[in-house]
Amino acid sequence: MYNTLYIETDKFREVTLKMAYKITDKCISCGACAAECPVGCISQGDDKFVIDESACISCGTCAGVCPVGAPEEQ
Repeated sequence: MYNTLYIETDKFREVTLKMAYKITDKCISCGACAAECPVGCISQGDDKFVIDESACISCGTCAGVCPVGAPEEQ
């Protein structure tokens, strides 16, 4: 899912923003995603790992290393 932001300058410019990733209930708490996150926004939650949405840069690294496909783009 993508959101579109219009920035007003002398001309309107369209910028497509990716949404942060979220770890689904498929998570097996292996920690592979947290170890590879380039900005360190993934931590162990109560029953699965969680992503700090305000720090996530939507790079997809977590999704690429997860053995069960738990991280999904929102």
